[in-house]
Amino acid sequence: MGHRFDTRGASGDRLQELLVTLGIADPDDAEGRREGGVVRAAAAAFVSLTGFALLVPNVTPLAPGGEPPIGVALSVLGTILSLVLVAVGGLLFRSSFTTRNAVRIAVWNLFGIAVLGGIMLGILRYQAALGSPLVAPTFSVAKVLAIGAVAHVIIGVYDARPVRAQELAKEQRKLSVLNRVIRHNLRNETTVLGGHASLVAEGVTDPELRESAERIARSASVIGGLAEDAKRLQAAFERRSEERGPVDVESIVADAADAAREAGAETVEVDVDGAVAMADDRLATAIEELATNAPEHGASEVSLSARERDGDVEIAVSDDGPGIHETESRVITGRDPETQLEHASGLGLWIVRATADAFDGWLSIETVRADADGGGASADETGTTITLGVPAA
Repeated sequence: MGHRFDTRGASGDRLQELLVTLGIADPDDAEGRREGGVVRAAAAAFVSLTGFALLVPNVTPLAPGGEPPIGVALSVLGTILSLVLVAVGGLLFRSSFTTRNAVRIAVWNLFGIAVLGGIMLGILRYQAALGSPLVAPTFSVAKVLAIGAVAHVIIGVYDARPVRAQELAKEQRKLSVLNRVIRHNLRNETTVLGGHASLVAEGVTDPELRESAERIARSASVIGGLAEDAKRLQAAFERRSEERGPVDVESIVADAADAAREAGAETVEVDVDGAVAMADDRLATAIEELATNAPEHGASEVSLSARERDGDVEIAVSDDGPGIHETESRVITGRDPETQLEHASGLGLWIVRATADAFDGWLSIETVRADADGGGASADETGTTITLGVPAA
């Protein structure tokens, strides 16, 4: 049974990406709703209700024959801005802004309406006092308030973003400390566990006990390796993309091929056309991870290739291993969310995915594996090809 997934087009919605950039929306809506409640809903609802309230006086002049062309154009603008406010209210509730920052944005919206509304009210009363009342006051007020409300929501977003950035930096520092402590303890404890398991394996005569002790030692080694994987994963997430420069892909692939041989691959093939990528040392880490991951999971043949295509350098690592489960492929490429029941089995592919994201690249997984019931592909037909695409220099 074969399947193929890649990260290209996983998000799919350009509008959503724009809103993420502005800070209004977030890829992980669940995170933004974690602080949901009456206060958050009220703040979001106020912004949306502002849009609904302004929608009626902006739409009414669009009736056939009601306004000259310039009036129709202004009404269309007011209608669009009103609908934007309605949509922003919903996005604000789903966003990753904290409840406090959501209220901050709603207050900016209220401030804009109050200030501009007060100014317009003063102008109307002044005109009335002069005996020359403003023609079509509702028309004018609706347009000005729509423009002002949207402008102040944007101001509110940019006012809240530095606060959110400070909150994220604080959380990142906490996670960094926690990560270091866990890695240190994990590495130490697994070293002790592996050492004692090896001593037990050497000192017992019962074959079953020896096998169990050796399995414990191997598992301790694997768990200890997770500490280093976590360190590389954190580096892939935290390093700045501005550090990129031209990188010789041929030398990276050659080093990865050597690492694959050391990891136990019986046959390693290399095919590189001298490509140069715009990256940094994280690219070498990712390719080595792919090359060594294959023999560690039972592959005896590994093939590495790299070539430039359509402005990208495509680096592919193929193996004849048992293949990657479809669920894991979907999670890694972002097609499905990671949950308690559906998640990747290790950190290696996450390191590669984080590297692809850091370089504005993409990741493709194409795999063939046997079915759980023994059907589908035979052992000779299984295998995986993982392609990492990064910008060419």
